[in-house]
Amino acid sequence: MAKRQVLYRKWRPKTFADFVGQDHIKQTIVNSIKTGKIGHAYLFAGPRGTGKTSMARLLAKAVNCLESEKTGEPCNKCANCTASLANNMVDLIEIDAASHTGVDDVRSLIEKVNLAPSLGKYKVYIVDEVHMLTKNAFNALLKTLEEPPEHVLFILATTEVHKLLPTVISRCQYFDFHHLTWQEIIDQIKKITKQEKVTITDEAVSLIAQNSEGSMRDALSILDQVISLEDKEIDKPMLEKILGITDNKVVFNLTEAIINGNVSSGIDIINEVYFKGYDIDQLVKNWINYLRQLLMVKLGNQDLINQPEDEKKLLLSQSEKLTYAQVINLIQRIIKSNNKYKVVSLPQLALELVVIKSVNEDELKSNKKTNSGQILESSASQQTTQNDSKQELDKSVPKVAVEVEKPKDEAKPAVVSKTELPADIWISLCKQVAENSPALAALMKNAVVTPSSNKLIVQNPSKFLHDMISKTSNISLISGCLKQLGYEGVSIECKLSDVTKQTVNQVAEVFDII
Repeated sequence: MAKRQVLYRKWRPKTFADFVGQDHIKQTIVNSIKTGKIGHAYLFAGPRGTGKTSMARLLAKAVNCLESEKTGEPCNKCANCTASLANNMVDLIEIDAASHTGVDDVRSLIEKVNLAPSLGKYKVYIVDEVHMLTKNAFNALLKTLEEPPEHVLFILATTEVHKLLPTVISRCQYFDFHHLTWQEIIDQIKKITKQEKVTITDEAVSLIAQNSEGSMRDALSILDQVISLEDKEIDKPMLEKILGITDNKVVFNLTEAIINGNVSSGIDIINEVYFKGYDIDQLVKNWINYLRQLLMVKLGNQDLINQPEDEKKLLLSQSEKLTYAQVINLIQRIIKSNNKYKVVSLPQLALELVVIKSVNEDELKSNKKTNSGQILESSASQQTTQNDSKQELDKSVPKVAVEVEKPKDEAKPAVVSKTELPADIWISLCKQVAENSPALAALMKNAVVTPSSNKLIVQNPSKFLHDMISKTSNISLISGCLKQLGYEGVSIECKLSDVTKQTVNQVAEVFDII
């Protein structure tokens, strides 16, 4: 069986006309070849997958083409072009600077540059990821890079131009490669799938473009991943399932739930995405990208929106319902919460807290101190009343008639009475449970608890949490941890309830998520 060639190598451009995007660079290079004004050193810098290496190989082929001076394009027919297409061009030397970083590697290169080219007019050195060279290696290369022999052409490529010495950049013709546009990637994918005889819907093509981040190589890698299903039509649902990615309709619905103040709906969307096997990190990435485009609409930069027309209308409608501050705060909150809770065993927890906080932000801010004060005041009031009653009782009974017997075992925790359950018992309990079962403790942190006499009423905002926490084994573990804390005989009652403003305030108070 013949080895299949990956798409981004198979469809590497053979002429400048086939090259997708970077028109400002193509035109300059083609003109320099036509006029014979070819530089001695070029520097191609830009993000991954934007065509730096492909452009370098085209330039190397064109300068040695026997017919290129007529049109500026390689003819792909002469002996030199044929050798380049077959990767047999002896005058083209490609060096991976990531694995040849030392000064000895550069000195070996310098020793060979004086040798005349074997076939072509130029001996071309393509140095990829040139920023990986050490400082000493750069210094050894500087003089040769500034004044190389007339038959030598250097083409340096890098994704991190800021790491290069200014003295290196100043010796090269510097070309900055940009991310490809959404439409450029879509047009190229349609062209390739037509030639490869692959059936794919427009929605699936748009989804690939959205997830390529402006990189043609990434787009073709995604297409390569699903192209094995060529006996079927590749549609959007199939692509989402195979790649574990979500479309903008999910993040639209998630944003709409926050706009409408519907916490339960937002949490249900997040859990549906998670339990269907989609990547939560991908959902976070898509949501941030969607909110960024929504912010661009608020700023009047609609040209930066890369969405199909129907999804663009939905985005425009949501932009009218949110203020600048709300969009910015939501983006910052997603990033902060995702980083903070990334170590938690429940990946969806971070986004659930974002939804809770976003819906009730104003009320949480205004009620946090009030709620804390009420709890502390209530506890202090009960304690004061008990102390006053005890003092009055002590005054009414003669001291000689009272004998206080010390408990035999002071280290043993006493069994609590109905009024001794503190308001923050759930916090202490979660910490105790975490020592035995971190997963259960993470689940418990989403619940809202009301101490009632010698009973803990656990209210869960979703059925999933309710079913997990109310398992017999989990209830037994929680009861055991209560006993370890000195609260014996306390019953636990689990309830499934809607997330109301009151319960949200309590969750916020427990986790301090304001």
